[in-house]
Amino acid sequence: MKQELSINHAITLFNSNKQQAGIKVIEEILNLEPNNVTAHQVMVKAGFQQKNHVLAEKHLLALIKIQPSTDSYFQPLIELYGFQKRWCDLANIYKELAAKHPTNANHQFNCGYYLKLCGKFSQAIKYYKQALSLNINDAYEVYLNIAIIYSEHLSAPQKAIDLLLIAIEKYPNQDSLKYNLANVYEQLGDKKSAFSMFQSAFSQNPKNFDALARQADIYKINSKEDEIVKTMKDIFSDNNIEKKDKVNIAYALGKAHDDCKDYELAASFYQKANELDQVYLPRYEPEKFEQYIDNIINTFNQDWFKATSQLSNQTPKESPIFICGMFRSGSTLCEQIIASHSKVNSGGEQEFFHRSILSDFPDFPLDVPEKFASNRDKLLTDYLNEVKEFKSGGDLLTDKRPDNFLYLGLIKTLMPNAKIIWTKRFIFDNCLSVFFLRLGSSMSYATKIENTLHFYKQQEKLMNHWLSLFGDDILAFNYDELISEPEVNIRELISFFDLSWEESCLNFHQANNQVKTASVWQVRQPLYKGSSGRWKNYQQYFSFDY
Repeated sequence: MKQELSINHAITLFNSNKQQAGIKVIEEILNLEPNNVTAHQVMVKAGFQQKNHVLAEKHLLALIKIQPSTDSYFQPLIELYGFQKRWCDLANIYKELAAKHPTNANHQFNCGYYLKLCGKFSQAIKYYKQALSLNINDAYEVYLNIAIIYSEHLSAPQKAIDLLLIAIEKYPNQDSLKYNLANVYEQLGDKKSAFSMFQSAFSQNPKNFDALARQADIYKINSKEDEIVKTMKDIFSDNNIEKKDKVNIAYALGKAHDDCKDYELAASFYQKANELDQVYLPRYEPEKFEQYIDNIINTFNQDWFKATSQLSNQTPKESPIFICGMFRSGSTLCEQIIASHSKVNSGGEQEFFHRSILSDFPDFPLDVPEKFASNRDKLLTDYLNEVKEFKSGGDLLTDKRPDNFLYLGLIKTLMPNAKIIWTKRFIFDNCLSVFFLRLGSSMSYATKIENTLHFYKQQEKLMNHWLSLFGDDILAFNYDELISEPEVNIRELISFFDLSWEESCLNFHQANNQVKTASVWQVRQPLYKGSSGRWKNYQQYFSFDY
């Protein structure tokens, strides 16, 4: 009775806005009786009400330990981890639930889903396959998710193709399977098969407007009277179609009119595409991004590298080649050239650092000094284990994620021997190319040219900081100079890694590899000068002031 009264007293204190006093009472109860379920429940509620997620998590984990047969405590913990984007912790919860309920297909699916987000791709496939064996509803989605892992993360496009073909035979009415098969064909440079599958997906589902837009992306449009252009215009002008479904159509119409050299109409459609896209993206805040860049510079300075140089003896002899800079600055082309060398493997856009920083350093870079030492060895081991999947024969591996320029301080702390390629391009051409592409929620600057110009300059500021710290390990690779003097610049690029010269590096466009970026078709052509100075075609329609 006394304890119940104490808990009631604590609740009264919470209701009177005396949270700390209430917490103190509950803590005294738990010191006497650590397994008091009601006391832990009160603390969970108090934690969520005060947005003290550490407190709520602590007592939810205690309740799960005290009452392991009760599943009700898992759901608030799942919601908390989801809010915090703690994908690995979510995967571990669903592993536990899947072990407790081995015939529950949804637990198996969710475990696979979060293992994928956590970067545990082979484990994710295992759980997805278990979900299939349990006859999960909408099984075509599971086939689709496994195929995406094979294609995007395990560099196994043929496995993705084989699986999608099986799924299409089982679920012939699911146009999403054909759409994603077309994606894989496109990545492999198979225009005919990609176009055919996009065409089939749209024919099967005329509301799959993205499949139509992708057809226009594959081929150069020679006439504004092309049937694809006419169909896209009809869709764009249809008031019964939601605006969010017209975004990719508008971008594709911009591309089609650019192909036809009608720059006025192209500019109009690109402007409309970006205006539509802005509605669904977070607002770009220039001052906030400037502060973010300043925080990175102030965190990763000379003092930082001196202080961390002796943290661990686990320094890899060979590190991947990091290719970074602005999106649309020639990074895919640069990787294609390097990977044409017999000693180099193409790793593509590895998401490891972006994903790990979101989960391990949610207040990056401000929380790095506090958390780095305890995370260092695991970060390095996990990264090297993840990227080794992409090493098939050569000694070196590329990691080409453009926004890794934000994380070079962390990367160079983990791998002091890492070499970096900074891909550069004339600012107006680069920013226009970004504006012409739908890049997603993490790159909301891309929907306005003035914001992209601002982002470009901040990227340049940060890269100059890295140059001041480890400039000997950074090579600036200029797209426009490459176009002007290909062999001179390619030879400089290859020699930067102390590799012997191979003629194959000049014939990079003939490489039979998988390319997963918007530059998929450009890198399969010989170098051309059409993209240098392209901004001049649009200078009367857009402002390039910065």
